[in-house]
Amino acid sequence: MTLYQDIRRNRRWVLIGIVLAYAMSLALLVIRIINTGNEPGELLGSVAFATSAAIGPSLAWLSLDRRPGLLPAAALASLIAGLVSVIALPVAFVVSLIWIQASSSRPVKVEIARGRWWSGVGLGMTAAIAVFVLFAHQDPVCTETLADGAVVEVDPAENGFRSGWRLGSDTIVSTRSDAGPDGPLSSSCSSDTVVWPEALASLVVSLGAIGLAAKWWPINVDDRQNAARGRGQVPLDLT
Repeated sequence: MTLYQDIRRNRRWVLIGIVLAYAMSLALLVIRIINTGNEPGELLGSVAFATSAAIGPSLAWLSLDRRPGLLPAAALASLIAGLVSVIALPVAFVVSLIWIQASSSRPVKVEIARGRWWSGVGLGMTAAIAVFVLFAHQDPVCTETLADGAVVEVDPAENGFRSGWRLGSDTIVSTRSDAGPDGPLSSSCSSDTVVWPEALASLVVSLGAIGLAAKWWPINVDDRQNAARGRGQVPLDLT
C-alpha cells in the first residue's frame, strides 16, 4: 500500500468517527426533547446538551485541515460526552478508539509541544464543563400525591429546597405519609429543570471551544516544504 493510500485510509476512518459522533449528538437532542417539557429553557437546554456532544466531532473535522494534534482532544471530548448517557457511551467509546487509532497510525508523525498538548486536553475537557454548567442551577419542583390520586405541586421551600447556582448534582427525595384520607400519600422533590441562562452559558462554552480550536490551533505547515512546492520540487504536503 502506497503512502497516499495510507493517508486516504486514515482520513476515511476519521470521517467515519465524525459521522457516528454527530449522529450520537443528534440522537441525544431528540431523546432529551422527547423526555423533557416544552419550556424555552428546556428546549434550549436540549440544544446545548447536543452541542456539548458535538464538540468531539467538530474538533475531529478541524483536525482534517492539517491539525492532527486536535484528534486526541476530539477523542477525549467524545468519550466525556458519552459518559452522560448509557445509550451514547458505547458509540462514544467506539468513536474515541477510532480516532486514537487514526492518530497513532498516521503515516507522518507529528510532534506536539507540551504546552499545545495541555491545550488539547483543555479543549477536550470543555465537553464536561459544558454539561456541568447546563445542570449547575438548582430548580427544584415538589409534588404531592393525594389519597384520591390527584398530584398537586407544592412550594419547594416547604421541603427545604431553594433555587440557585451551586455545586452538586440533581436532588431527588421521596417520602411516604399515612396522615389520613385527606393527607398526601407521598411527596417527591426533584431538581431537573434547565433554565435559559444556564443553557446559554453551556452553549457559549461549547461554541467557544470549537471557535478557539478553529481560530488559534496552528496548522502544521513546514515553510521549507511550501517554498520547495512553489518551485515545483514538492508535489504533496503530507503534514
